[in-house]
Amino acid sequence: MTEHQERSIIKRVYVPTHVRQLPNGERVRVPGHYRAPTKT
Repeated sequence: MTEHQERSIIKRVYVPTHVRQLPNGERVRVPGHYRAPTKT
């Protein structure tokens, strides 16, 4: 099982197309793209 552990590390995250609501009420359509995974 430990051999598969290294392969399961996510190098990049796919963000699907979505509509983001800004604080001022404006809606922005964000197309699908890859981004670096967020480090928490």
